[in-house]
Amino acid sequence: MAKRQEPVRKSVKDVLEDLRAGHREAAFSGPEAALKYLRRTFEGQASLPNAVKAIAYDLTADAQAQCGLWEDCIASVASALGYLPDLEAAFPHEYRRLLEELTCFERGIQAHSELGDFHAALELCERASGLGLGAHYAAKRDSLEWAR
Repeated sequence: MAKRQEPVRKSVKDVLEDLRAGHREAAFSGPEAALKYLRRTFEGQASLPNAVKAIAYDLTADAQAQCGLWEDCIASVASALGYLPDLEAAFPHEYRRLLEELTCFERGIQAHSELGDFHAALELCERASGLGLGAHYAAKRDSLEWAR
């Protein structure tokens, strides 16, 4: 009787590296190809780790913003931000670096501004500033103070 092979179990870090490599390759053909890759990844990976979903939704928001899909971008930003605790839990030593690499704050501010929701853009500026993600978010927040 043949021995049953165990399924290959990848670490969260390996899954993240696979996602980034696939996205990088797809993005060479433009943001539409990147979106297509990310959609297929979400559809084909029912058990995608939540920490990886944070990065996947961040990449999705970036591609959607490049395509001018502002409403979709806002939804992806919200999803990415919702998975930040999972990202921190899975990558406690790399969390700060990963957080600083995210584009979802910038893209969310852009999307909300494009749609005229300056209050929501201001809230994202405040959240990014609160996380210590850079003085440029404080400057953006200051420029949106009028939206209060």
